[in-house]
Amino acid sequence: MKKIFILGALLFITSIPMVSCTDDDDKDPNFMPPDIVMGGGDVESEYPEDLPVPGASVVYAPSLNANMYRPISVKYSSAYPPISSWKTENTRIIAYMDGYKPAIKTLKAYQESVNKYGSSTTLPKQAATGRFYTKKIDGRWWLVDPEGCLHLERSATSLRKGTSSRNKAAWNSRFGTDEKWLSTTQRELSEIGFHGTGAFCTGTYSLIQIHNASNPSSPLTLAPSFAFLSQFKSEKSYNYPGGSDDNAAGLVFYNGWAEWCDSYLAGSAFADYLRDPNVLGFFSDNEINFSSNSSRILDRFLAINSSNDPAYVAAKGFMDSKGVQSVTDALNNEFAGIVAEKYYKAVKEAVMKVDDKLLYLGTRLHGTPKYMEGVMRAAGKYCDVISINYYSRWSPELTTAIADWASWADKPFLVSEFYTKGVEDSDLNNQSGAGYSVPTQNERAYAYQHFTLGLLEAKNCIGWHWFKYQDDDGTDNSSKPANKGLYDNSYQLFPYLSFFARELNFNAYDLIQYFDK
Repeated sequence: MKKIFILGALLFITSIPMVSCTDDDDKDPNFMPPDIVMGGGDVESEYPEDLPVPGASVVYAPSLNANMYRPISVKYSSAYPPISSWKTENTRIIAYMDGYKPAIKTLKAYQESVNKYGSSTTLPKQAATGRFYTKKIDGRWWLVDPEGCLHLERSATSLRKGTSSRNKAAWNSRFGTDEKWLSTTQRELSEIGFHGTGAFCTGTYSLIQIHNASNPSSPLTLAPSFAFLSQFKSEKSYNYPGGSDDNAAGLVFYNGWAEWCDSYLAGSAFADYLRDPNVLGFFSDNEINFSSNSSRILDRFLAINSSNDPAYVAAKGFMDSKGVQSVTDALNNEFAGIVAEKYYKAVKEAVMKVDDKLLYLGTRLHGTPKYMEGVMRAAGKYCDVISINYYSRWSPELTTAIADWASWADKPFLVSEFYTKGVEDSDLNNQSGAGYSVPTQNERAYAYQHFTLGLLEAKNCIGWHWFKYQDDDGTDNSSKPANKGLYDNSYQLFPYLSFFARELNFNAYDLIQYFDK
């Protein structure tokens, strides 16, 4: 039996097994899940009949509102398969939100409500500058697109060609040319509410710009990523402080850091992105280790053997200025803030010299650094948007960390990475990656709605980038490929994930108004 899945102009795809969140022992082995219908044009999408049975209505928490919902129970784990023990968590999906009904149920209605960037054409229009910029309106941060429309960022990272043999065969069979690949991808992604690209589109950024020039009414936005610290080290023939890349941030104390940022931004690496209206902004680095749970940056710099190393000199000078011998968490937080400020200040000042309208999206903070007040204050001082790779939490921390970010930084944040991987219905070994393991594609879909609904509540969140465009395959991640993609390794969208992502993405602006009322 084939299941029907309609995508865009009624594209039929043989679907994956669609499993509810009940225990395996309770399932009928002869059960065949119902069709999923994702309406094209003015055809309304239909929920699958096998949605998990929800619990009784409760107040959602952690939350900034007192909205009621009926939770479903979803299993997840931070471990790699085989999973010996699952955790379960109450999970919120649109279907079971009390008092909310989706305003947009068809592709036609969605396309009539947004412009080419996926920005709202119904919310109050702002000044059009021809570039993306940020604006705080009635307490909520927004992106404003080049046409002056309010914009919530929904994109996918790592838009690039897969390198495995089946990737290559599928790409040649389905596309054959770069233009067909990108025009098809742009259309399919926009039809589920994703309108751009994020970090790690290695080898594709220039192709996207060619596509955009040839297709001005259907662009893919860009947010290119760079590696400033490693480039600085290489071009200056420096070694990492103490010989460890964990100490890369210490390079900001080395001779010529600020001047190098000026020359790098004025050079060929950035030339194609300056003044391009389809460029959302840029990331200057990825996951700088300003500290971790087991390794404080101040301790690391003080442990550098060479007393002449500039990172050691900075750390020793800081301790001497405090008149103390022992590192505390408070001192480490303060010093990390000093390091971060020296980093961000040089990059931002260099940007302003070459293109003062190019948004600086920060460094994709992860782990401990995103919870450090000193780092977040420094980022807020110089970044236009603070990017967060948000893992190890089932729900956004609305009443704790996210509230702190609003207070410390007074800048909007973008979730620059998040995902879950299905480990029971994937042909990949799923032995890598920071995203939670969940049983199947169904749970990936529920997790997408749950996490992004929380982000929509946060008035300092201006959107998210799903990690990533396509599943790993072959030798990716040292032959530990994982189910991270919106697309599988045959360049087909995952149906169940696409259905639930589309419902959320289509109604994102309406949901913001629901949460803000």
